[in-house]
Amino acid sequence: MKKLGWALAAVIIGIGAWFDWTYHAVRMEIADLQSSLPSEHALDQLPPEQTAEKLKLAAADCGRVDALEGSAVARLLKSAQIKQLSQQCDLVRARQSSLEGP
Repeated sequence: MKKLGWALAAVIIGIGAWFDWTYHAVRMEIADLQSSLPSEHALDQLPPEQTAEKLKLAAADCGRVDALEGSAVARLLKSAQIKQLSQQCDLVRARQSSLEGP
């Protein structure tokens, strides 16, 4: 019975460690994305040459946002922040498609 208790404690500690690591990784990923994605105001202030370059970089970051949206754990932990990042990515994609033209 004592061995079962130790095994159960090890499983619970393992799940807690995984949850803590996942929470920390998602939090750091969101913080990184929030600092790297340009705002609408920042895009308006840039000259057209820099805007196109900034949008290409932001499009790569939007792929990371899409990956976070696909993660059930990330959505559970930080859904409001992921939704805001997704809205920023929609803006980036719309701006990028308007620059590329028809």
